[in-house]
Formats: sequence, structure tokens, C-alpha cells
Amino acid sequence: MLAVAAYRLTLDPPLSRQFALADQIRRSAGSIPANIAEGYALGTTAQFVRFLRIALGSAAELRAHLDLVQELEFAREESLRRARALCDDEIGLLIGLVYTLKRRLDTTRPPSRVPRP
Repeated sequence: MLAVAAYRLTLDPPLSRQFALADQIRRSAGSIPANIAEGYALGTTAQFVRFLRIALGSAAELRAHLDLVQELEFAREESLRRARALCDDEIGLLIGLVYTLKRRLDTTRPPSRVPRP
């Protein structure tokens, strides 16, 4: 699971001593499954898509933080490689799910008519 891998990454030095960066990694990683769950619980496809997009934003934010960790050499390469691969997979899955649900949502709505003056 991505959130677990990202959180564990922040427990080892030197990343564990980078408090702000470690906190941002933990927050963005934790918000991905939380937003997916919240959107699903709302019960409508439109709300689910909205929260999937928020989760996608958090995944992209996490990916950027992981790139920074790599550039600054704040984590072991193997742990970082695993977290980045999981993040890339999660981003791909979220993009695919948003695309599929959005397309389904768009085809089930009747066309709206704009009143003419």
C-alpha cells in the first residue's frame, strides 16, 4: 500500500530529520485513500469523481515530494524506488478510473437545452 510505504520511508534518517518534508509526505500519502473512501461513501458518481480528482492531486503532490527526496538523497534507494513505483501505479489507476467514470457519467446525462431569448 502506497500510504504505508511512504510513511515508512519517513521513519528512517536522514528524511526523519527533515520534519516539514516528512510531514508533507505523510499528509499527502494519507489523503489519497481517505479521499477515495470519502468520495465513494457519498454515493453518487459525480461526487466520487470529484474526490478521485482530489486524491489524484494528492498523489501528484506525493510524487513531487518523492522526487525531491531522491534529488536530495534523503532516503535509501530501494525504499524510495518502491514508493515511487507504487505512487506511479496509483496515479495511473486514478487517471483511468476518473476517465472511465467521467465518460460513463457524461453519456448517461440527457442533453441540456438552453432556452433561447
